[in-house]
Amino acid sequence: MKGNEKQIIRIVAELEAAGKETIARKVGVSTEYADEICRGLIDDGYLAGSGNGNYSLTPQALKVIDPVKTRGPIRVLKGGG
Repeated sequence: MKGNEKQIIRIVAELEAAGKETIARKVGVSTEYADEICRGLIDDGYLAGSGNGNYSLTPQALKVIDPVKTRGPIRVLKGGG
């Protein structure tokens, strides 16, 4: 996944849904290019388009942006050698 694609996924996650004009403005690219990237992300299963022109994240995209969450302290295992 390229940098602009990751950036668009993060923007849509932050806004919960966003149109191509908003995405283009925040990424700093043309509306046409933002739309092209979003269509690619739809084809790859990361974005879903809605009838009102907004894009939203799919569960697959959430896996990309959400780090693994842990509960409690993380133990460090010391290797023997």
